[in-house]
Amino acid sequence: MNTQLFSKRNILFIAIVSVLLAACGFIPQSTQVLSGSGTSGELNASNGERIYFTSVNNAGDRISYSGGPKFGGMMMGTYLTCASCHGPEARGGTHRMQMQVMDAPDIRYATLSTEEDEHDQGQDGGHEAEHGEYDLEAFRLAVIEGKHPDGAPLSMNMPRWQMSDDDLNDLYEFLKSIP
Repeated sequence: MNTQLFSKRNILFIAIVSVLLAACGFIPQSTQVLSGSGTSGELNASNGERIYFTSVNNAGDRISYSGGPKFGGMMMGTYLTCASCHGPEARGGTHRMQMQVMDAPDIRYATLSTEEDEHDQGQDGGHEAEHGEYDLEAFRLAVIEGKHPDGAPLSMNMPRWQMSDDDLNDLYEFLKSIP
C-alpha cells in the first residue's frame, strides 16, 4: 500500500473524527487535531485554519457569533465552527444538526469566485447573483453581516461572526488555500 496515500487517509480520518468529536464537545480545545501546513497533523495550524475548525484564534480568543442554527448548550456546551456546517474541506453539503436539515454551500475560494448563482434558490427565495472574484469585502459581508455580495441577506442558518479584521483576513486566506 502506498504509504503517502495511507498517511493522507489517516490525517483526513483524524481531522474528520476530531471535528465531529469537537463539535460534540468530547475534545478539549487544546487537544484538537488540525492539519497544520497541509499534512503535518500537528497543532501548528495557521490562525485561519484554527478559526475554521475551532472558532478560536491563535491568541486563544473564542470567536463569538449571533444567529445561525440552533446549536450548542444542549450537547455538553459545544460551540459552532465553520467546519460544523461547511465540513472539513469547506465543500458544504446537506446535513442534520440537532434535528434540523441544513444545506451549507461550498465555500472554497475557487467555488465562490466562479459561481454565477451561488445561492440555494430555496433558501433565498430565488435570489440569484452574478459576480466576479470573491474578494475580502464580499467575504466580510457574508461572515460578519450575513449578506451576499449584492447586499441580499444570507440564510438565517449562517451565523454572523464577530471577529477582528486580522482574524477575518486569516480565515479568508485559509479558505483561499483549500483546493
